[in-house]
Amino acid sequence: MNTTFPATVLLAALAATTAYAQEPGSYGHELAYSDEFETSAYATTDGERLYRTHCAGCHMPDGSGAQGAGKYPALRENPNLEYAAYPVSLIVNGQQAMPAFGSMLNDEQIVALTAYIQENLGNGYEPDVTPQLVADTRPYEEAEESAEHQTEVAEDVTAQGNGGVIRHPIPNSDFPILQAVEIPADADLVYLSGTVPQVIDESAAADAPARFGDTAAQTVSTFESITAKLEMLGLDMGDVVKLQVYLVAPDGSDAMDFAGFMDGYVQFFGTEKQPNLPTRSVFEVAGLANPSWLVEIEAIAVRE
Repeated sequence: MNTTFPATVLLAALAATTAYAQEPGSYGHELAYSDEFETSAYATTDGERLYRTHCAGCHMPDGSGAQGAGKYPALRENPNLEYAAYPVSLIVNGQQAMPAFGSMLNDEQIVALTAYIQENLGNGYEPDVTPQLVADTRPYEEAEESAEHQTEVAEDVTAQGNGGVIRHPIPNSDFPILQAVEIPADADLVYLSGTVPQVIDESAAADAPARFGDTAAQTVSTFESITAKLEMLGLDMGDVVKLQVYLVAPDGSDAMDFAGFMDGYVQFFGTEKQPNLPTRSVFEVAGLANPSWLVEIEAIAVRE
């Protein structure tokens, strides 16, 4: 399984900065970029300026992306940017060829950068990024923070009284996944193999995309299959604590349809009927076993 991820290379960004310095006023800005970089680039909280400094070198100033020594996906009109949790995770922690900028940028800067790419580059999304989301995305570094966390967890367990599963939502965010989940020692974990979409149009050719539907339809049929598997084991979707999701970009698209996946996902998690949320990872992959499949999902459930 070949995996592709959004990539940003710092050296390329710095190279682009050098190019800007040779031509003051590049991209409509009057200030020579060499002066800006030396004096204020890392102190600024201007989202556009942060984008030009750290992202434009690979993803291009207009967010159109590029392909050369590596593939730099377009940020322009990108549905994956609708929810801030996704770009914030990449900016803070990096992924594959993309370096982590969490140690270079503070929370306020990452908020500004994320809001800029959500609102601009042809996206037009309402920014939902908060400083708390950024802080919670960063890995724990201080021992005293870890100790404080352990104390809070102990109080939570005591308050529940039964030592059951503890679900930690993302603070100050309505994004429908958990920040973390804790499983009691006496519970059993149930691992489901990867589940794939079901045929929704028998009349379509075996290799036709219409046979399985678009990303949203494939997400729904995949979760329906997971539901059936769980029921055979005496479990349900409320028992799921972890999802690993693999998405393929639809034909003619430069990126996976994350928005389509979310349309299907929210029908099964965080609803009035099934309010429990899982932890989750979503990956874009080059392909799955069947060329018409756009979705494959692995699930872990807990039996208390």
